[in-house]
Order: sequence, then C-alpha cells, then structure tokens
Amino acid sequence: MKKIPRAILYHILLAAAGLAVGLGAGTVCALFARGLNVIAPYAFAHFSSQVWFLPLAGLFTAAMFRLFDNGRQGMGVVIRSARGEADGVALRAAAFQISGTWCAHFFCASVGREGAGVQIGAAIGCNIGKNLPLRGADRILLIAGMSAGFSALFLTPLAAFFFAMEVTLIGKLRFETVVPCLVSSFAAYFAARMCGLHAHTSALSVFPALGFALVLKIMAMGALFGLAALVFVFASRFFRAFFLHSVQNPFVRIFAAAVLLSCLLYLAHGGRYAGLGTDLVETATDGGKVYVYDWILKFLFTAATLGAGFIGGEVTTMFAAGATLGSVLAGVFGIPNELAVCLGYAAVFGACTRTLFAPIFLGAEIFGFAAVPYLIFACAASCLFGMGCSVYGEKGVFSALFPEKSQKHRAAFLAIKKRMRGLL
Repeated sequence: MKKIPRAILYHILLAAAGLAVGLGAGTVCALFARGLNVIAPYAFAHFSSQVWFLPLAGLFTAAMFRLFDNGRQGMGVVIRSARGEADGVALRAAAFQISGTWCAHFFCASVGREGAGVQIGAAIGCNIGKNLPLRGADRILLIAGMSAGFSALFLTPLAAFFFAMEVTLIGKLRFETVVPCLVSSFAAYFAARMCGLHAHTSALSVFPALGFALVLKIMAMGALFGLAALVFVFASRFFRAFFLHSVQNPFVRIFAAAVLLSCLLYLAHGGRYAGLGTDLVETATDGGKVYVYDWILKFLFTAATLGAGFIGGEVTTMFAAGATLGSVLAGVFGIPNELAVCLGYAAVFGACTRTLFAPIFLGAEIFGFAAVPYLIFACAASCLFGMGCSVYGEKGVFSALFPEKSQKHRAAFLAIKKRMRGLL
C-alpha cells in the first residue's frame, strides 16, 4: 500500500484542523451572539435609563485593559499576526472581547460585534495552531479562525472566507490557507445554526434591466459609497488620535468621553444611533423614515465610541450607514429602494475594509445571488473611490502597488512630522 505524499497529508491535516477551529470558534461565537441578542433588545427597550451608565461601562473596560491587556488586543494585532508581523493573539482575548462587547451594548454604546467575533475566532485558531506540529499552522489557523468568527456571527460563510483572505492578503495569496479557511467558515456556519442562530436575509423582489444608463447610476452610487467610507476611516483615526493625546489617563479619558456620548446619544432622536444599528437597516429596507444625515451620525458615534476605548466592532455600523445612505440615494438616482439599500449595505462595507469579493458575496448571501451583477459594479466603484484606505490599517492601494516609493514617502512624512513637533 502506497504512502500518502507528504504535501497532500499536510493539507489534509490542515483541513482537519480548520474543521476543529470552525466548530470551536463557531460554537463560542454563537453563544456570544445569543447573549448579545438578549442584551441588545433589553438595552434598546430601556435606553433612557441604561445610557446614563455608559461611563461606568467605560471604567470597567479601562480596568480590563489595565489588568489583562498586554498589547495583544484589537483587529490591528490580529491582522499583523496573520501577516507574521506580530506574535499572535492571546487566548484570553476571547473572554476579553466577549465581556467588553456585552458591557458596551448593555449600556447602549454605538458599536458593532464583528470585531469581537473575528478576534474570538483568531484567538482560538492561533492557539490551536501553536500546539500542532505543522509548518505555519498558527498563522494559517488564525486566518481560519477569523473566517469562522465572521461566518458564525453573520451566517455568511462565503463572505467570511473572502473577508479573512482579503484583509490579511499582502502582496500574494498563501494557497495553503485556502482549504482550512473555507472548511472553517462552513463549519462555523453549521455550528452557529445548530446553536440556534438564524440568518437575517431580505431577498430582493425588483430587478431593473441592467442597461448602460443603470450601470452608470450604480457606479456613481458606488463612488459615493466609497467616499462615505473615507469619512468613517478618517473619523476613526481622528477620534483615536484625539482621545489618546487629549487625556493621558485612560480612566479619565474614557469616563469623560462616555459622559459626552451618553448626552449626545440621548439627544439624537432618543437612541436612534445607539447599539448595533440593525434597526436602521430594517428601517431603510422596509422603506421607513430615513434622514439624510443618518449614515454620517452613525459613523461618527461609532468612531468616537471606539476611539474613546470601548470594545466592539465596526462592520454592523458599516451595514447601517450603507443601508441608510443607499435609501437616501435611491430617490436621487431613481433606483428601487431595496436595490439601493442592498448596494449601500455591501459597498460601504467593502470600501471601509478594502475588500472586493467579500462585499459582493455578503450582498449575495443576504439579498440573494440575483443581485450579484449589480453588486459587482457598485463594489468595484466603491473600492476605487475608497482610495485603498481601511479601518484596519494604514496601508492603501499606493503602498500595495509601489511599496518602495511608499516607504520613501512615509520616511519623508515622519521627518516633516518630527520637525513640526520641534517647532511647536
């Protein structure tokens, strides 16, 4: 009997490990999501009383950072670890993210959930990989865990697979990650379904003829979605830098910011921009009352909340902002509302995360695969006008295409920044 070739055995073992990561991360993320499904509606129903305790949630979060964080938290660390630029993700990051995100949502903070889910999956995958005698297993299974976490939360396995591959891709695709990542994504999907999670889908019923005029309209909308994503990226960086440099003490910083955010959330339509933002998505999808400024206020509240130091995610905010902006633009461009909401939902997410295939499959899995032709044009245009910026890092299209020139420009920028500091 012939032996199995070493290379084939290596990929079989990686696929089996991906299955284990998917089942484990999918189950944990499903339990996290079920807890959030209880907390979020309760907080929304008691918003007028819960929101005033947001400063206490901020102190709790700052205390967790002080006691347990060793610089191995956050999506930036996850992505750098996947690229081999950091040491990995600590297993306690899973508990850290679960408790911090639950706490933020219980007191009506404007944050998402995917950041927690992706980091939970990454922590589980990375630590399983470190204990396997397989070359590069820690990094490969970390990416598989990212895919599993996203898939379990949103029940979109194909979008989760492409999301994990695209946000960690730098220069070239590592083919050994493809099979375990795909296996992990679908394993997490089935594990989450077995744990009682249900996908929130809204199949489109109107499909206008895809002629030249409609393609131009869709691409124009996509360009606006990309520019809207730039607003969120720059707002996230601004608030992060502003809070970090304005108050040095993390407890004072997050407490003061939370007091201000509580007041603003209460005054802004009575909590319309608190929580995940799924209510905004439902309002836009159903053709309800959508304000022209809904998308930017949701972006600003989330950017300020995360910049102040709260734990959560950004993706659900991207969905809400994209859906409401799409609903506003539907009347301007003469496109059916549900189609415009679908395009905004996916395209803003793609531009914010610098991904192309992930938003296309995300829109297809939620709104139906018949929407794919429309999604391709909208997501391509949004990616182009998103200028290669991402909420997960500073690398853009320019640095990806011309890395040597990008390094020179970065060095020049740092030199100018140093001189400006000296003058000030």
